[in-house]
Amino acid sequence: MQRYLEDELKRESEAAEQRMAHKLQRILMECALEKMHAVADARRQERQTASQAMAKQQKYSCHFLKFNCLSVFITIKEPGSIKKEKYYEMSVALDITQKENQEEAEKQLKEAEVTHQAIYGEVTTSLRETEAQVQILTQQLGSMTAWKDNLEAEIEEIRQSFQNYIDITFPKLTPGQADFILPFRKRLEHRDTKKEATDNDKE
Repeated sequence: MQRYLEDELKRESEAAEQRMAHKLQRILMECALEKMHAVADARRQERQTASQAMAKQQKYSCHFLKFNCLSVFITIKEPGSIKKEKYYEMSVALDITQKENQEEAEKQLKEAEVTHQAIYGEVTTSLRETEAQVQILTQQLGSMTAWKDNLEAEIEEIRQSFQNYIDITFPKLTPGQADFILPFRKRLEHRDTKKEATDNDKE
């Protein structure tokens, strides 16, 4: 019965430590994945914005080229007959197109920057929350380990006191004959058992 209780207590303690360690590891992995996805999304949006701005610039260049070609064609076909009003209208239209393209490109860049800042803010907030959770779990794990060590130290002291009392009261008992009335286990035995389990996991 004593051995069964010792094994149960040992299994519960190790299971609690493993659950805490697994939870901590899972949170760290989720944090890394979330950061990776956020960076990938931000880069994708930046590439998309750059492509749209490039397309606008190409469209503007195409309009400008057509305008130049038309001007050259008219000049060759009717030299000296181009009216200043017509040239002015075409120039104004070209300026308006250029200004619209520039404003659209600036607008898209600003929207991309706002989106990037929003994503960065969300990732930063998430990382801070995750770091806080990790810190709490680490503190809990440390407190659990300290509590377990203190408990084992107390059990060891109680065992030693019982053993001294038994040795004085019943000096004729053989070693180990009265172990059934002692507390569960010694601290050294727990350390050795835990070390053996760790070595087996490594193998």
